[in-house]
Amino acid sequence: MTYPADQDTATMGRSSPPAGGSLVEVHLLGLPVMVMRASREHHDGLMREFRILALAGRVEDADLPARLLELVQILGQRYDTRGRRRHADLEAAAAAGLEVLDEVEVVPVDASEAMVRLGELMDEADSYCRQALLMTLPRPALVRRFGQWYLTQFVDQLAGRPAVRWDGPLRVQA
Repeated sequence: MTYPADQDTATMGRSSPPAGGSLVEVHLLGLPVMVMRASREHHDGLMREFRILALAGRVEDADLPARLLELVQILGQRYDTRGRRRHADLEAAAAAGLEVLDEVEVVPVDASEAMVRLGELMDEADSYCRQALLMTLPRPALVRRFGQWYLTQFVDQLAGRPAVRWDGPLRVQA
């Protein structure tokens, strides 16, 4: 769930936890709305490209490195966007003119490894983007920094460390 950042996080409502398994709340403090939006747009574009390549069915015949083919399968099929509700929350915050939000995500206690892996995969995808093997451009430096902070919040809090508020810029420069 998302909340205006000035609301006391101790009194915020919580998102409904998924059924089964041990769950942990991850607090994303000072989440920059416009940077998150830019990150989401880049991620969605990259995932669209990977889905198209994965659905083409003939991606094995393309003149692409084997590791990129593996990334197409992994990112194009397994790591898709997390849902329309979250996207709608972000757009509503942007429309309301909010610059930052505090957000609480409820995740399985064993999600840390998946978060680390996702970060590695996104870094690899950036490398292929820089080599012009994909149509999508690499993430801008601020979006890459934000992505590292975002995933680190999950890894650190799942390990019992405290949440760290975003301390970077609130907007991606054009």
